[in-house]
Amino acid sequence: MEVYTEKYKLRSRDVNVFRTLRTSQLFEIMQETATAHSELLGTGIDVIRAKGLMWVVALQRVEINRLPRYREEITVETWPGRTTHSLYPRYHRFIDAEGESIISTSAIWTLVDVEERRLVPSAQSGIDFGFDKRGCEIALPRPPRAFYTDSSFPFTVPFSYVDMNGHMNNVRYFDLAENAFPAAAEGRIPKSILIEYSSELLLGEHLDILWGERDGTYYLKTGGDKPSFRIVMEY
Repeated sequence: MEVYTEKYKLRSRDVNVFRTLRTSQLFEIMQETATAHSELLGTGIDVIRAKGLMWVVALQRVEINRLPRYREEITVETWPGRTTHSLYPRYHRFIDAEGESIISTSAIWTLVDVEERRLVPSAQSGIDFGFDKRGCEIALPRPPRAFYTDSSFPFTVPFSYVDMNGHMNNVRYFDLAENAFPAAAEGRIPKSILIEYSSELLLGEHLDILWGERDGTYYLKTGGDKPSFRIVMEY
């Protein structure tokens, strides 16, 4: 099954005060449909965990035409790209009832050794997708080139943010971002999102979060010479 398709009707828990899809819930849907497709492809969580591996997302890019609203039914499509060494591309499209593509995403996933936390190449894992492009994919994400911050706040990773892999789940970064960005509280819709995950955040970890805005683009990252993650959201 090259393309996985799922119908999804937005519920109250999926939307914010403006009745549009929460950014974190957008990434939750992407995560869950990717997981469901991996199960069908024979590369689900139980299969790879038996090999001592786990799936980890490294980069994600999102282009938004509009966000769906409360009780709207959408169709979610996801499919993998062609594996390159230790990199596993994956794409999503969100389609409305009129057949219009309203959100397009691309991501780079990797397989990581559970114990050593190191990348495992496809030649070693035996997991290698050879799918060709469909022609509707957006470009794969690349690490942010520029970054600007002028504000900060302290943060401690809470228990509710930690997933079964033992680290802060990737979708929670967007709750963190939108709690900081005034644009989100004003009901503005992001046009594009780029996030780079560099290292894990663990339960109880204390760190400073740096953020800033310039010309309608918001930036957020952890402090230090090597940030654990970096987010860029253009409004």
